[in-house]
Amino acid sequence: MKTKYYFIIIACGFFLLAGCSKSLEGLNTDPNNPADADAITMLTGIEVANMEVQEGELARVAGLWSGYFTGQQQQYLNFYQYLVIARNSDELWQRIYATTLKNTRLMKQKANAVNNIRLVGVAQVIEANLMGTAADLFGDIPFSQATNDKYLNPVYDPQKQVFASVQSLLDSAIINLSSTAFVDFTAQDIHFASNMTKWKQTAYTLKARNFLHTKQYPEALAAAANGINAVANNFLAPHAATATGMYNLYYQFLATSRPGFMDATGSYAVSLLNAANLKYRGNAKTIEKSRFNYLYSTATNPNYTVNGFFYQTVSFPIVSYAENLLILAEADARVNGFAAGLTRINNYRAYMTTGGYIGAFYLTAGNYKYDPFVAADFVSGGIENPTASAIAQDRALLREVMEERYLTFVGQLEGFNDLRRVFKETDIRVPVTLNFGTQFPQRFLYAQLEVDLNTSTPNPIPSLYTPTAVNQ
Repeated sequence: MKTKYYFIIIACGFFLLAGCSKSLEGLNTDPNNPADADAITMLTGIEVANMEVQEGELARVAGLWSGYFTGQQQQYLNFYQYLVIARNSDELWQRIYATTLKNTRLMKQKANAVNNIRLVGVAQVIEANLMGTAADLFGDIPFSQATNDKYLNPVYDPQKQVFASVQSLLDSAIINLSSTAFVDFTAQDIHFASNMTKWKQTAYTLKARNFLHTKQYPEALAAAANGINAVANNFLAPHAATATGMYNLYYQFLATSRPGFMDATGSYAVSLLNAANLKYRGNAKTIEKSRFNYLYSTATNPNYTVNGFFYQTVSFPIVSYAENLLILAEADARVNGFAAGLTRINNYRAYMTTGGYIGAFYLTAGNYKYDPFVAADFVSGGIENPTASAIAQDRALLREVMEERYLTFVGQLEGFNDLRRVFKETDIRVPVTLNFGTQFPQRFLYAQLEVDLNTSTPNPIPSLYTPTAVNQ
């Protein structure tokens, strides 16, 4: 008897569920979180994800180590003192691989499937930017087998091999960006509104950047010749005040989410830009007050006030005309000598004379000056080669180029990359003061989740102070 009743109850339940199935269809479907999307729809989210990698925590921590900022509270005081553990990289690693790379490669695959070859090219540029950054900061990384479900323990490709693969990716992107096969994605492209000239120039400057990192200076010079050739073509992370999520990421951190965690008290960059400091780099040909005011609101704070570099609506440079000019300056000086480098650094100073990347709000007459250099400025005793620290003329020029790069990249990852790249060139490197101890950080640590789950993780695991292959 019990069995009969149970059967009736189960049967009734089955029919009730069956009868309700149509009325319940879609009840658990969130229209704001689609399970799938076409390639064009994916583009904006992928661009934003890459922006978070280039502008977010990686840049902030690298800035603490590069003399741009000072850690004051909580974990940022620890980071400033080089007290980091593998667990600190977990979220960064997930953002690079699970959030950004996996979706970028999926978008590339989907774009290929519908013959949207220009969008394939865009995906390749984003992937190259992302993975070039990862290789810069971590050294050997999963690349060839990454995000492929066939490989439960993706191998770590050697850093130099990753850079070579990234260069091939960019070569392919440059071809694909010129394709006539495409479906319009102007509305979804928040960087360039599908302007292929701007995407191609970004690809070339990324090639030049990566060649610089691997110390292939002739190749860097050749690539930069086709790189970003105008401020209007800068590859920027756009920001707006219409919603908190659209604010400049530094502003979100400094002003809203973690005020007081980080400032610029005693930072090396401030000492170079602030005329009140003994290390001030200004002279008869150079005045830095406008740049100082744009980057730092005071000698102790990054400028996240209205129109400052870190303000909520100010776009963040990912790859820029300024960077391309400075790649040309360094590479030409190294490849073709002093005269070629002098011309290039004066080209950059001519750009800065127009205001350069400094926000117009801070360009007060008399507060900035970048007069052209002459050869005599770099001889022993010249204004750019003081007798007390005099070096060879060509090296003095390179020292000036490296210092200019350092200041141009305040808040950006390239400052940290430069400090490590020329670390052994003690005559030209920017002598950033150590925050703690006797060693300078040479990389970010592999994520603990990666160490725990991927048996391919290098063993022994490199320490914070182990130079990556390109910097050894």
